[in-house]
Amino acid sequence: MSELQLSSTDVIEIQIAPQRTRTAVRAVKRNDRQLLWQLLFDTTEDALAFATHCRASDAPVTAHKACELVG
Repeated sequence: MSELQLSSTDVIEIQIAPQRTRTAVRAVKRNDRQLLWQLLFDTTEDALAFATHCRASDAPVTAHKACELVG
């Protein structure tokens, strides 16, 4: 899978949403609502901590980087 190329004008939203018995954290391009990546967490607290880390990042968190951060 290749990484999506983002321009400096792309705005990426980090969202938290319930997914059955888990909580999803996902990155979505604001202009076209394209889903870039999604990770599922067992607890809302873990999802919130991860989303907060992503939002605080200076650079957009790619799918590859998100997987590295989760471990």
